[in-house]
Amino acid sequence: MKAALPIVRTRSRWALPAVFLLAMSAACTPSDGSDDGGSASSCAYRVEYERHAYLGAEAKGFTIGERVGVALLPPCDDTPGNDSDGDDGPTTSISKAAYAIKGVDPGVAIVLEESADDVIFVNIDSDKKLPEIKELIQGP
Repeated sequence: MKAALPIVRTRSRWALPAVFLLAMSAACTPSDGSDDGGSASSCAYRVEYERHAYLGAEAKGFTIGERVGVALLPPCDDTPGNDSDGDDGPTTSISKAAYAIKGVDPGVAIVLEESADDVIFVNIDSDKKLPEIKELIQGP
């Protein structure tokens, strides 16, 4: 004869991880305290290259090509008015070497030196969107 206790244990075993995941997802949601839905840290993955804005995106399996110039990371203070950290962020742009991605025009997407292995920067004015760029990276 089986008691109902194992069913209760199963449910409670999943309840704690579910509560934890819910709390973590809420804690990781960026907010700048404004009502416009913006993110205080939105400038962290934004660069300027050839007078265009590029935003960071995740992509895998790309090959870095030749150096194509310099990209600028604009000054960013993702915690404005927060003097408790003692750092108001950089006040000048930071230069980083920009590299082409094999199979992709640098006017569409680039890679930066010292960026994460799975991050590319996509020109927001490009007519190509991330799924199309990923197809270019993978090749025919």
